[in-house]
Amino acid sequence: MQVYKELRIITARPDKYSENTVNHKLYGYISGRNRCSALMWSERASYEIKSALKKGIIPILVGGSGLYIKSLIDGISDVPLTSVKYRKEAEDVLLNEGNENFYTRLKNIDEKLIYNISVNDRQRLIRSYSVWLETGKTLYELRLSDKRSNKIPNKFLKIKLLSNRKLLRINIRDRFFKMIEQGALEEVSILKSFDNSLPIMKAHGVRELLSVNRNEISLEEASEITINHTNQYAKRQETWFKHQYSADYEIVNFYENIDKYCSNVLSLYNKLY
Repeated sequence: MQVYKELRIITARPDKYSENTVNHKLYGYISGRNRCSALMWSERASYEIKSALKKGIIPILVGGSGLYIKSLIDGISDVPLTSVKYRKEAEDVLLNEGNENFYTRLKNIDEKLIYNISVNDRQRLIRSYSVWLETGKTLYELRLSDKRSNKIPNKFLKIKLLSNRKLLRINIRDRFFKMIEQGALEEVSILKSFDNSLPIMKAHGVRELLSVNRNEISLEEASEITINHTNQYAKRQETWFKHQYSADYEIVNFYENIDKYCSNVLSLYNKLY
């Protein structure tokens, strides 16, 4: 979500001071009226990383969006992007048929197509059907034939930042109210004319704060919903990384001894590289 230029506050993007202190890339670089994907992002990120390495600069990849990080570390399936025409057709069919019938439609095309896709995962259902409309092949078939390799040849030093769950919940709550103080309500009002199906509209707090602006719910209700969703997301992130990658180094409650952790990371980096 931090790639979209309209949302600095609600996505907790680095502030201008931080961006001026250290060179940042791919933050707020596209309009939210566009649909960013892991494939698009990984291609740009790959370019920026290789450019940094050529200059002798060590690039640091920061974030918690697992799919995007995995696309860069492991490479990503070279499945074509679908045109607006076929995506719109898929959205219309889903809207008319409902999730259950649309899910059955995909299953009838190819049972393997709906592996690991929930009946309620509208985004992936639409993606699967629009690719089939566009290419005549299923995502499963395309991924089987994909030979794409990892685009970044350098090894990754994987550092996991952890916090105890209680402190994390407190930080998430405090950060949300700080966002409100910084002008999050005014920021999301820019999106009131945006298509509701755009990815930017799924950023935590956007729909809730837009509802506050329309006097549909109170700020208190919006706060409770958004904080709850963010806590759930943080828990999913932790579970995802736990199963996907083993960290080279874990930093727990890093505020307590930041100098020690930085020294250990640098020492580990020097040993590996």
